Parts: sequence; C-alpha cells; structure tokens
Amino acid sequence: MDKNKTLTFPLLAALSLASPLSAAEPFAEQTSPSVQPKVLNGETAALLAERLLPWQAAILSLDLGDGTVVAGCGAVVISEYWAVTAAHCVMPHAFLDDILVAGVDTIPAGQANTVNSNYQFTIVQKIEHPDYQDSLFTEGGLDHDIALIRVNRSMSDVATPIQIATLTEQTQADSSFNNTWSATAYSTGDLIASGWGKVAPDFIQPDELQVVKLGGIPDDQCDSGYVTTANSHFVCADSNNPEIKKDVCAGDSGGPLIWQNPDRISDSDFGLRVVGVTSNGPACQEKYQGLESGQSNGLYTELSQYRDWIEQETGLTLSDLPTPNFQHDPFTLVKEDEVVAKSNTSGSSGGLVPTLSLTMMSLVAWWRRKTQAR
Repeated sequence: MDKNKTLTFPLLAALSLASPLSAAEPFAEQTSPSVQPKVLNGETAALLAERLLPWQAAILSLDLGDGTVVAGCGAVVISEYWAVTAAHCVMPHAFLDDILVAGVDTIPAGQANTVNSNYQFTIVQKIEHPDYQDSLFTEGGLDHDIALIRVNRSMSDVATPIQIATLTEQTQADSSFNNTWSATAYSTGDLIASGWGKVAPDFIQPDELQVVKLGGIPDDQCDSGYVTTANSHFVCADSNNPEIKKDVCAGDSGGPLIWQNPDRISDSDFGLRVVGVTSNGPACQEKYQGLESGQSNGLYTELSQYRDWIEQETGLTLSDLPTPNFQHDPFTLVKEDEVVAKSNTSGSSGGLVPTLSLTMMSLVAWWRRKTQAR
C-alpha cells in the first residue's frame, strides 16, 4: 500500500551510501534481566523443515580481498529464470558478483563460492528500476528499491518460484494489518522474512538460512523515519511482540517478505505470496543495544505496485504462471512468539535487516539502515 505521510528524517547527511559495510564489532552480553535478549530472534529454517523456503536466493559478493566470499544480498525466485531483489543490491557499490545461489539452506559463511555448482547460477541481466535514486539526501530517495535478475539457466530443478501478491491481495493484507497490529501488545505474526544476514549477538553471518515472523504495520502507524512521497510503495513491518526484538539485518537486503492469503490456504502453495523485498530500516546493532535510534520500523519494497513493470521487463505474464507446489506452510512452523518467557541470559539467534554503511558516526545522533552486500 502507498505510504504518503511525511516522517522525521534527521541528520541523514552523515550517512554514506557508497562505502561497503564493515564487519560489525561484537557487543557484550546484556547483564540486566530482559525478555529473551536474543535480538532479531529468528530461527534456522532447516531445523523447522527441509526446503521450508524454496523461493529463497542470495547474490554472492565479490572476493573481499582475502578469499572471503559471502552471501551479500537476498533475492526471491519468481519464475524459472527470474528473481527479484532490491535495487541497491545491484548498484556498483554493493560489491556483488554475478552469481545467484538458489535452492539451498546452507551457504558457508566466508566461503559462499564453495556451494555446489548445481545451485550456482550466472546472472546474465540486472535491471534496476529506472526511478531508483539510491539517495538519502532527497525525499523519496530510496523509493522504487527493486531490481530484476535473470540467470543463465533454469532454476526449476533446485528452486520453486513464489507468486507475487496482486494489488487486490495487498489491499487485503493492508486491511489485516489494520485489524491486528498493536505497537504495545502482541500482534498476529502475519509476515515472514528470511536470509543469511548477520545475527546477534556477534553480528556475523550464519551458514544456515534464518527465518523470522513479523507483524505488518498500517501505513499511518509506521514509524520508519523515512520521508515518503506519493510515489513511495513500501510494506512496513516489525516484531509482532514488543517484548522481543525481531527484525532483519545486514546482508538480508533484497530478500523476501512473505504474506499468506487466508482465502487460498487450501491451494498447493498454501496461499503464500511475496509482498515485499527488504529495503531499509534501523541499524540492527542499535536495535540489539536497545538504543532509541534503533527502534524504528523496517520498510520492504511493496511488489504489487511493480507487477506491470516486472511483466514489461521480463516478458512474463504473472497471472498465467502456474500455482507452485510447496511442501510446507512456514506460517504453521515459524514461531509466533505470542508469549515470551523471561530470561536473564543472552544467546545467539537468527536475525535479518537491511542496513546502510555508516560513516562520520560522531555526527550521527540517529540513523537508518539499509542492508548492503558486506
């Protein structure tokens, strides 16, 4: 749904869009009692079910200079040859290679290029949206954060595409968000995000695909800190329980945000729809620390608004694509976190969120994050 309200967006001149994200320094364990201080609080997808998220893909980074190759951005398979990601993931400063990995739950951290060649696909075409500005210095500067990727051979043997939500389905989802969201109490976990982004507490990339359930937020209640325009098309989301921090993190940009059409649950694809790809939001390290500047909501490019553009660029007729057959319904398997047990200990957990490279930190009292490749 369109986001037409204007939000406060202070001190963004202190952010760097172009520099690669440096390795995050590990944070000390929390010593004060808290509720499950396992920030971002995702789960390992493969422990829930094999091929739980068969549409998930990742774009590999270039060699970082010491032989290290990582899963730099996420992507979502939408057809035999095409995937969708975020536009900032195909910009030169993202430092990503022309390799897409699909159909796996495991990508070895630092050795991502060792994934079996059956699951590696050469990217032969990247199409960023022509109106994407890649700028925080203008209103709507991160609007249209969407790109298309075509690979050199069919992904059908290893991956299963997911359907993109229609405008009607997005309206239905928005209505659900209006009825269920609460910023101060438990809300239904009606969205699922996933990726190989950095995880708490050390903010290093995991080998295993992580998944987390979130709550969809009505546009007029979205506290993202981003200055929107009439051309801003985002889905807003955050933890569905204020007692536990759940989100995506650096390395998850471009990855899928999934919603379930309740009228189509009996279909072979359980009514699963990709409604967004991870775009931008708060720095997940700040969310981990409980800093006020890290508690804003995340934004995901709303794909239903780009169906016509996708069809124009790919030659696909999205409504004619066959209904996929999925083995599992992730909404029944990924934890809901309706009740969160008290805990005094800290531990690692799956997490996922887009984040910007941060520079001139002495000038920043508040900042946003957008997931970059490194």
